This record gives sequence, C-alpha cells and structure tokens, in this order.
Amino acid sequence: MGLVQREIEAAGFSTISLSMMPDMTESAGVPRIAAIENPFGITLGPPGDALRQLDVLRATLRALGEISQPGTIVHLPFEWEAKEKPNIYPPETPPIARYIRSHPWHLPKFLNRTPPEET
Repeated sequence: MGLVQREIEAAGFSTISLSMMPDMTESAGVPRIAAIENPFGITLGPPGDALRQLDVLRATLRALGEISQPGTIVHLPFEWEAKEKPNIYPPETPPIARYIRSHPWHLPKFLNRTPPEET
C-alpha cells in the first residue's frame, strides 16, 4: 500500500492509511497513518454500526487534513471495549456463500477466477 500511496502523493494528492498495526504500516513507508484499536477484520467498527463507522471515517479524514508532516501517526480516539464480543457475521448469508454451499464442486472455479456459466 505504501508504494501506491507514495505515487498518489507524488501526483499531488494527500493520502492516509487506517491501521490497527501502525508500526507495521509505518514500515511500509506510508505517508500518514490513522491508528485505531479495533479487532482485526472490523477496522471501522462492528458490522451494522453505521454511526460508529462514519465516526471513524470522519476522524480519519480530519486526521488527513490536520497532518502536515508526512510520516506522522495519529491515534484515533476510539477504544474497543474488551467486554464487547464482535459480531462479525452478516445478518443474512451472502448469495455467493449460499451458492457455494449448494454447489461445492464449483468452488475451485471461483478460486481460479473462472466462475461457472449460468444455467
């Protein structure tokens, strides 16, 4: 990601990475980092919590506007409550998962990016 961001920055656009592992993200050479303490896989917040997700996005964009020095890490003011067990499951099974569950022999085709023809 750092390479892409450096190219975008060279074209005159500011970029920022939202990261749960800011030290590792920094080692990739990204120009700006917004650090957040969320569990892996739910960087913006719990599924279905649109208000918290928007708050995280807004805070990230504010950090982008406030950081003047490339290489800066800003720690966002969000904390994940340890007692919260993240619900990472969507309210409804995605169509692709339902399809593969009923047609498991097609999974290799999807993994090879050659989905089966519609019948």
